[in-house]
Amino acid sequence: MNKDLQNSGIGVEDPESQLPDLADYNFDLLETNLKEWPIYKLNKKREFFINEINQITVETLETRSDDEVQSLIAKTIYQEKNRMRKKPWKVDPPNERLFWNRIEKKLTHIKSLPPEPAREQSRELLLRIINRYSEEIVGNFKTGTFKFARTALTMAFKILFNKFFDPYPFWGSRKHLLDKIKLTGSVPHVRKLMEKGTVILAPTHSSNLDSIFIGYAIDYKAGLPSFCYGAGLNLFNSEFAAYFMNRMGTYRLDRRKKNPIYLETLKNMSQKMTMMGVNNLFFPGGTRSRSGKIEERLKLGLLGTLVEAQRALIQRGNGKKIYVVPVILSYPFVLEARVLIDEYLRAEGKEKYFKQRYKKTKRFSKLTFFNHLFTKGPKTWVSYGQPMDVLGNPVNEEGESLDKNGGIIDIADYFKVGQVIRPNPQRESVYTKVLAESILRSYREDNVVLPVHFTAYVAFKQLEGMNYDKDLFEMLRLEESDIRIFMEDLLPNARSIHSAFNNLAKKGKLKVTAAFHTSTRELLETGLREMGNFSARKPLKFLRRKGYYTSEDVKLLYFYHNRLVCYESRIKEEVAKTLENHPD
Repeated sequence: MNKDLQNSGIGVEDPESQLPDLADYNFDLLETNLKEWPIYKLNKKREFFINEINQITVETLETRSDDEVQSLIAKTIYQEKNRMRKKPWKVDPPNERLFWNRIEKKLTHIKSLPPEPAREQSRELLLRIINRYSEEIVGNFKTGTFKFARTALTMAFKILFNKFFDPYPFWGSRKHLLDKIKLTGSVPHVRKLMEKGTVILAPTHSSNLDSIFIGYAIDYKAGLPSFCYGAGLNLFNSEFAAYFMNRMGTYRLDRRKKNPIYLETLKNMSQKMTMMGVNNLFFPGGTRSRSGKIEERLKLGLLGTLVEAQRALIQRGNGKKIYVVPVILSYPFVLEARVLIDEYLRAEGKEKYFKQRYKKTKRFSKLTFFNHLFTKGPKTWVSYGQPMDVLGNPVNEEGESLDKNGGIIDIADYFKVGQVIRPNPQRESVYTKVLAESILRSYREDNVVLPVHFTAYVAFKQLEGMNYDKDLFEMLRLEESDIRIFMEDLLPNARSIHSAFNNLAKKGKLKVTAAFHTSTRELLETGLREMGNFSARKPLKFLRRKGYYTSEDVKLLYFYHNRLVCYESRIKEEVAKTLENHPD
């Protein structure tokens, strides 16, 4: 690929025409009365909701034999004690060890009882464990806290996104702040679907800011009622963050817990909440992308509960549908990028990976973060993909499912065995995989490609071609003095890729910002200005007097480049077509 790109030199310096413009939506709230929101109504029924989860989970697990149930409890005790010893967190309850010691003692006593009382007491013990899990998982929603958070987050995002020299940067117009948060895609479509069924947002995940950022955009830009959303329990280690998340509808996910009782409780919570019509947001990738790539695979557990919930609604004669909406976040920077890429490379490289020791930063250079914080005004894009049903079929604005030809289909037929709606785990697992594939396709096609990602991509590809004799981990150890990417060498390559991205945008295979309407040289300059705004060491910088690019941190350059690697095969195809059309 690199050889073709470097030799082609094809591309124009004139702005591209016929590129689709991206909308930037800003709607008023659909429902201003917070007490009418589904998430508030769920909180009012929290005790009833938890009891329902407990009963469903007990009944599911009790289908096993008495010995299997006792074995399941024993395995859970072992795994929980192991977790407390190896991975304790600040957020863990102080009485946790005492609780599990009592459960273990009780189980020992049960094993000495006759079958009938043993069965009854095993059920009670199972219920105690499930209730502890469900109380931990299910969150609260307090309207007072939510209103306060609106004000606090507005202030925080003003600091993060407004320039210091803007008029009144910390207390000025919210309108100016919201201009830095761009909302595009199928937002009007989603607003209509909110009135017809349950909406599930399935975002990409690249930063700890994602949940807060999406929540803010949902409220102030999309004008939608608040969603119930999942967050890793580790985020609750901060008492400040925990206070707000505990009161804003967040349900807690503890990824350390892998035992079947916890996973079954979590699954039933998600399914029951969806069936009750509570709009939900969760990250199907499971955790932040350490590499900087758009998700390439999804975890199927919670996605599977959507398929099961839809089938259960149809069984009950409930016509309400569940709509899944992929959401793609495009940040010009990721605050924790350096930590994430180190974790990724350590896992991938193993013995090949050596954490680089940099020279001490220059005096005051640790203030670079604050310098950029107060002088840069980056824009972040939130793109809503095509809404779909739980089988991955697109839906129209009336909420009807469509086939490949645009014909209306009845999804109840997908759940029939003969003429009867009934569970079919094997078939529903296939539906879950199809749904995951549809979401992943939307992640690529509805992603907004930013200048910073374009610039990082072409620069790293050029560096890769210049160091063809080195593997990735050798390349990542290059020093600033070893890197010289001259503009005249980079530009032909960049023009070809620029042209390829514009062609893909015209075909609806991705989205690009207005910066892609400019010349390639201007696009590179825009990307360079935005890159590494919050990093003390520049992933890429241009030495104008010497006429070449260099990098103070190749790992960060690699991280931002990775955002676009999912398009490599398509870029290659576009370049090949261009070469055919311009053989000279």
